[in-house]
Amino acid sequence: MGGTVVPVGAGAPNAEFRLVGPAEVVAWLSHGDGGRTVLLEAHFTSGDHPADPAHPNDRHLPGAIQVHPSYIEAGLDAAKYYPRYDAPEDATVLPHADLTKALERLGIAPASRVVVYGCEPDGAMAAARVVWGLLYAGVAEVRLLDGGVDAWLACGGQVSSRVETVWGVAASRPEGCFSWRAREEYLATTDHVRWAVACRGSAAIVVDVRNKGERDGSLIHHYQFFESQGHIPTAVHQGDWKNLLEPSGGRIGPALADIQRRWRELGVIDAEVEGGRRELIFYCGTGWRSSVAFLTAKLLGLRARNYDGGYFAWTCGRSPPPSGCGG
Repeated sequence: MGGTVVPVGAGAPNAEFRLVGPAEVVAWLSHGDGGRTVLLEAHFTSGDHPADPAHPNDRHLPGAIQVHPSYIEAGLDAAKYYPRYDAPEDATVLPHADLTKALERLGIAPASRVVVYGCEPDGAMAAARVVWGLLYAGVAEVRLLDGGVDAWLACGGQVSSRVETVWGVAASRPEGCFSWRAREEYLATTDHVRWAVACRGSAAIVVDVRNKGERDGSLIHHYQFFESQGHIPTAVHQGDWKNLLEPSGGRIGPALADIQRRWRELGVIDAEVEGGRRELIFYCGTGWRSSVAFLTAKLLGLRARNYDGGYFAWTCGRSPPPSGCGG
């Protein structure tokens, strides 16, 4: 892996999102900024993502708030957290007004700088899901600590065995009175995807961020709440989300040059995409893995949306596509 990454799209550079390293986070937290910087630790475990004994969850950045990625989907209602989904609506981001209220209870305002980091298992995916939700909500500056807690430790960062959780923070903090603007351009609905399929890629390229077994039907029970085999018509298969990271450290940054090259070979990036005249719509099962691809596209300066409902929503809401692509 490696090489020089040149943002190829008309949207570069991107002010609201970028990757950061441990030194930058230390500078923000140590010098103080009046509480503008909020540090979130994205963490979850489940039957299909069990805890890793080699990475015990007792290494937290000082001052962080631990948040389950499903917090952006259900707030404090843990009964609806992944994988306890009864319908696609349970797996999608909260309505914007409810989402911003949930963020305000964590001390996050539109003008905040929020730094998100992941930890095992699958920390980059969990962190990316939270980052995407913050960007969609309209937070001014969202930063991803590339490599998560492992990168922090590798640079000699101090950790704590204790961490605040949303249950302690959000339950005791009132909502604010802020004016938010949703970044609707980052969210793809089923209607967006149906339109892209009907136009056969002329309006947008749909990109599948799942493993081969899910796509070809050989892996039927990837999720316990729906059978995920098959794929959206016309979608380009970029492969599972882990091929968007460097193999050794799980970081996005070092993989960007290779991803840029591979996406060109697959037809994900072409002249229309580079010129901002055609956008990318990424999907997986429920919008978590595709969040990693979405952030990768943003770092490359490309117009992109995350299909929040993913294949779960697609299979539960199939209907004839629009008849034309005009307008």
